[in-house]
Amino acid sequence: MEKSTINTHLLESKMVLKGFKTRKEFAEVIGTTPHTIGNLLNGVYKPSYELMNSIYQELELTPEEGTAIFFC
Repeated sequence: MEKSTINTHLLESKMVLKGFKTRKEFAEVIGTTPHTIGNLLNGVYKPSYELMNSIYQELELTPEEGTAIFFC
C-alpha cells in the first residue's frame, strides 16, 4: 500500500457538507467498506481511480476541489 498524500481534512469536510454523518454511511453509498474510508481518511493509502471517481461523483466535487483533495 502506498502512503496517501491526499488532503484528508478537505475530503472529510466535503463529506460533512454533503450530509454524511458517518464513514459507514458514506462507504455504503460509494460501494466500499467503512474500513477503506477510515484508512483513506487516516492517510494510510491512496484511493484507486475507481474509488476516487466514486467519491468525486458522490460529493459532486468541482475539478478544483478534486485536485485540491486528491493531488495536493
